[in-house]
Amino acid sequence: MPRNGAPPALSRATSPGLGPAEDALARSISPWQRGMAMASIMFGTMIFIMNQTNVIVALPHMQGTFSATPDQISWVLTSFIVSLTIATAATGVLSARFGRKRLILAATAGFTISSFLCATAATLEQEVLFRALQGALGAPIIPLSQAIVMDIYPKERHGAALGLWGIGITVGPVFGPLVGGYVTEVYSWPWIFHFNVPIGAVVFLGLAAFVPSASRDRVRRMDWYGFAALALGLAAIQLVLNRGQRQDWLASSEIVIELALAGFCLYVFVVHSLTTRTPFIDRALFRDRNVVLGFCLVFAWGLMLHSPLVLLSLRLQGLGNYPVLETGILMAPRGVGGIVAMLVIGWLITRVSPKHLFVLGILCIAFASWIMSGWPIEAVDREVIFTAFLFGFGVAFAWVPLSILTFSTIDPRYRTEGVTFFNLLLNMGLGVGITIAIIVFSQGTQVNHEWLASFATPYNELFHDAHVPRQWSLDGPRGLSAFDAEVQRQAKTIAFNNAFYLIMLTALAVAPLIYFLSGPAARRRPLAAKTATD
Repeated sequence: MPRNGAPPALSRATSPGLGPAEDALARSISPWQRGMAMASIMFGTMIFIMNQTNVIVALPHMQGTFSATPDQISWVLTSFIVSLTIATAATGVLSARFGRKRLILAATAGFTISSFLCATAATLEQEVLFRALQGALGAPIIPLSQAIVMDIYPKERHGAALGLWGIGITVGPVFGPLVGGYVTEVYSWPWIFHFNVPIGAVVFLGLAAFVPSASRDRVRRMDWYGFAALALGLAAIQLVLNRGQRQDWLASSEIVIELALAGFCLYVFVVHSLTTRTPFIDRALFRDRNVVLGFCLVFAWGLMLHSPLVLLSLRLQGLGNYPVLETGILMAPRGVGGIVAMLVIGWLITRVSPKHLFVLGILCIAFASWIMSGWPIEAVDREVIFTAFLFGFGVAFAWVPLSILTFSTIDPRYRTEGVTFFNLLLNMGLGVGITIAIIVFSQGTQVNHEWLASFATPYNELFHDAHVPRQWSLDGPRGLSAFDAEVQRQAKTIAFNNAFYLIMLTALAVAPLIYFLSGPAARRRPLAAKTATD
C-alpha cells in the first residue's frame, strides 16, 4: 500500500485483480476443512457471546461472595465492556501485523485462560481485573471470525455461510442468561467461567487445525497516537453509558468529566486521522458508500438488538414476578426464531434481493415491538413467546443481508479492518440502545407516576363510590400505600410500552435506508447447488 497518504481505491470497480482471484483462498481448501473451520468458529463465537450475558444473572451471588455493594459489583460488567471496546478497535491493525490466524488463536487461548482466572478470583479487585483481561483478550474473536467466514467461502455462498455463523450472534445473548441462571442455581457462580475452559480448549484445537493462514502486512506500523486517542474516547463513552443512570447523568461530576474526555479524545482522533500519512483506521474504508452506510445501519441495528431483551427481562421479573429461570425459558424462543431465520436466509439470499430481505427482518422487529407496546400489566405467556420468536427471527433475518451489502464492494485487503470497525460500531450501538431504553423506562415511570397520582384527591368522585376498591381508600396510610403500589405498577407498564413503541419507530425509520446501498442482484441457482456446510 502506498505510504504517500493516498490509499488505493476501495471499490471493486477500481481495484485491480479482484474477481475470481479474491476467492482463491476459499477455493483452495477442501469442503471438510471448510466445514470443520466453520464449526470451530461458530462455537467460539457462541461461547464468547454467551459470556457477555450469562454473568448478569450471577451478579447477586457474586455480590454476596465478595461482600460488595451494587455499585462495586457493577464493575464486573463495566470492566469487561470497556476493555472489549478498546481491544476491538485494535483488532484490524493487530491482525494485519501479526496474522489473522495467530491473533484468533491468541484471543481464544487468552479468553480461555482468563475465564479460569475469573472462576478462581478471591477478591473483588481480582475479579474485576480478570474480567477486564477476559474482555480485552477475547475481543478479536467476533470480528476475526466474521472475516474468516467471508474468506473461506466463495462470494456466492457468503449468505449461507454468514447465516450459519450468525446463529452464535443471535442465540448467545438469549441462552446466556438461561444457562447462567441454571448453572448458578444448581452449582455456583464460578462454574459459569469453568464452563468456558473445556469448550475454549476444543475451539482452540479446531482453529489451529482447520483455519487457513492469511497474508500479513509486515511493514504496516501501529499508529499509537491515533489508537490512544480512540481508546480513551471509547472507554470514556462506555463509562458514561454504563454508569450514567446510576450516577444521575450530568448531575454527577464523574459523568461530566468522562463526557468532556470523550469529546476531546474523539476530536483529536478525527483530526489526526485526516492529517497523518498512516492513520490507525485506513481512510480508504470511508471512500466506499456501501461501507459508510453499512456502518451507520449496523449502529442503528445495534440499538434494537439487546434493548428489547433487557426491557422484556425487567418487565417479566418486575411486573410479572417471574423467577430468573422461568424468565429465561419464556425468552428462549427468541433464540429459536434466530436459528430459523438463519436457516431460511441462507436459501433465500441468492433468490431475493438482500435489500428486500433486510426490510422484511426490520418489519418483523417493528411488528413485534408494536405488539409489546400494547401489553397490559400482566402479559399472556403465549404472547411473550410469540413476540420473542418474531423478534429473534427479524433480528437474525436482517443481519445477513446487512453484512453482505456492507462488504459487497470492499477490497479483500481491507476486509478484516472493515469488519473490525463494523463490530465496533455494533458494540457501541448495543450500549447506546440499552442506555436509551433504560432512560425511557426510568424517566417514563417517574413522569407517569406523578401524572397518575395527581388524580388521587378527595375531590375525585371515583373515590367516593364503588368504582374504587376499599383497599385503595385514601383515608388511611394502609390504603394510600396500596394505592401508591398500584399506581407504580401502572406507571411502569406505560413506561415499558412507550420504550417498545420507540423501538418500533426506530425500526421503521431504519428500514428505507438500506435502498441507498448498492449490491449484487439476486440470482437463481440450481437447487442441487451445495450448501454452506459443505
